[in-house]
Amino acid sequence: MHQLKKLSTVACVMLACGVAMAQTTHEVLMATEMVEGRPIPEFYFEPVGLLIAPGDTIEFIAAGPHHTATAYHAQHVKSHRVPEGVEPFSSPVVPVGERWSYTFTVEGTYDIWCAPHEHYGMVMRVIVGAPGGPAAAAIEDRSPVGVYAQAAAVLDDPALDPARIMSVGSVMWAEISAAAKALPGQ
Repeated sequence: MHQLKKLSTVACVMLACGVAMAQTTHEVLMATEMVEGRPIPEFYFEPVGLLIAPGDTIEFIAAGPHHTATAYHAQHVKSHRVPEGVEPFSSPVVPVGERWSYTFTVEGTYDIWCAPHEHYGMVMRVIVGAPGGPAAAAIEDRSPVGVYAQAAAVLDDPALDPARIMSVGSVMWAEISAAAKALPGQ
């Protein structure tokens, strides 16, 4: 009887650990969309804001050409907008229809950009577990080595406020204001 109780306890612990260690894979499209009356298409991540758990993976899927998923990280010569201790990460340019994955292990807020399209506002915000770290603060550097051009406007949009992402779970590109998406001169 004592052996059976030990086995039962071990099985329960293993089951609990298995559930706790279960990982979810989320899909994020890297998209390009022509907009009527606009000579330059919109470049965006879909969803543009996402809440995930530590240990979850995001598969970035190229639905349009010439996209990357790159962390705002000091070693990329950009403003550091990922949790402290996170190594720099960047996909290569992902061919249309292909995928690139990254597993998020450190809790906090991550701002991510597309290297070829940052100027046009192609950024996203991922919250892993709970908001925190440098990306939870206001954007201070809006230069090419900071958060550049339309990227800053998109990340500053109220739809991507960390508290909102926490409450809704994901934010779609259509929820970003027209003002944040508008390119200079439009």
